[in-house]
Amino acid sequence: MKNVMLICEDGISSNFLVKSAKLFIETYHADIHLIPSDFENANKYFDEGIDLVLIAPQAVYHEKELSLLKNRIKVLTIPDDVYGWANGEKLVKFIVAQFKSAKAV
Repeated sequence: MKNVMLICEDGISSNFLVKSAKLFIETYHADIHLIPSDFENANKYFDEGIDLVLIAPQAVYHEKELSLLKNRIKVLTIPDDVYGWANGEKLVKFIVAQFKSAKAV
């Protein structure tokens, strides 16, 4: 199972995205576990073996925090069409594609 953290400003939209993705995780039999967080609390989860961090588009200005994360974990911005519409299906497909492309390398 891959642990994927979703980080936004205050944790609200990342929680909403996780909820919208749950049905599609089951539907696609995706072997992923989503962890919602905000920047302030994100470090509490890093000992849980985070495989990928996805950042909300409006939160990418956290350069200091992102540079620390990028040294340890793959960090990507959540695509606007996924985040803006809280599209759980596209989120799951995006995450699965990230792990498939990592295997191909």
